Amino acid sequence: MSDSEDYEYEYDESDQDDGGDQNDNDEFEYTDDDEGNAEEGEVALENAYYNAKGMRDAGEYQEAAETFESVVKMEVAGNKKKAGVDDDEGDDDDAMDVSDHGGMKPPLKYHGTWGYKAIKQLVKLHLRSVDGAKVMKDYHRMLRVASSPDAAISPNAVEKGVNGMLERVSSLINSNSASPNPSVEGGPNDPCVLARNVYDTTLRVFHPSTGISPNERLWFKTNLKYGQLLYEMNETAKLQIVIRDLLQSSGQSVDFLEGSGNGSGIETMGSSGNSGGTHVMEIAALQIQLYSRLKDTKKLRQVFQRAMSVRGGIPH
Repeated sequence: MSDSEDYEYEYDESDQDDGGDQNDNDEFEYTDDDEGNAEEGEVALENAYYNAKGMRDAGEYQEAAETFESVVKMEVAGNKKKAGVDDDEGDDDDAMDVSDHGGMKPPLKYHGTWGYKAIKQLVKLHLRSVDGAKVMKDYHRMLRVASSPDAAISPNAVEKGVNGMLERVSSLINSNSASPNPSVEGGPNDPCVLARNVYDTTLRVFHPSTGISPNERLWFKTNLKYGQLLYEMNETAKLQIVIRDLLQSSGQSVDFLEGSGNGSGIETMGSSGNSGGTHVMEIAALQIQLYSRLKDTKKLRQVFQRAMSVRGGIPH
């Protein structure tokens, strides 16, 4: 087990400990048999999850994937039973709603912590084999579970899981650059295509106004990472679109930092607090890289001068 996985396990245990007081308060609502069954179900899920990780570590990837999937099914079946829902009833929001990722569907019901972690491990397995279709199918499912109130995944755990996936797809591009595979170029298994799909999906889910799980902080940070990745991929046209989205989300006109504004917007943003000024500085850093690559010295000079006038910005 890697250091990161150790951390994940410890984090999960602390989350369960934090819920102890609530369980104590609700104790009178359950019989001893109900509590015993709940504990047995939790132990079974935990055992199945770590058995699957053992298979993965032993190189038994297909068996691991099947066992991770069984964790999801077990947890959903148990949660449906608790909710008094017949497991045979048709339900578009059940555990097996993993249809093609053509459109973003609403959050999934009846899931919980173990199912979320199992789906996350499935995404990692698919990334290992660079199976773009399966990555996107289960990454969509992971985000829909993370967005569900039923699953009660903490914001920190969601952000940690998303950032981990973004780092993994970015690393695939570096690996492909070192050993390119022409046979997958332009297809769903092309690391560049896969990375764009993962980032675009993440941005749709967490979009502050249109996402199924609005999260302005995570959306902004994901866009910044996406912009940096696009710069490294030399996709300047797409990078300009990302910069435009970032400017608009920060309350600035699209000509902000391009020399056609009067500078008042940057002063307002910078003086409103460190966060606003920091956002402006981070956007400007992307623009400076873009205009340097395009050899647009005029815009580069304007961006640099305006960025230097920001008050309160602390770039990360």
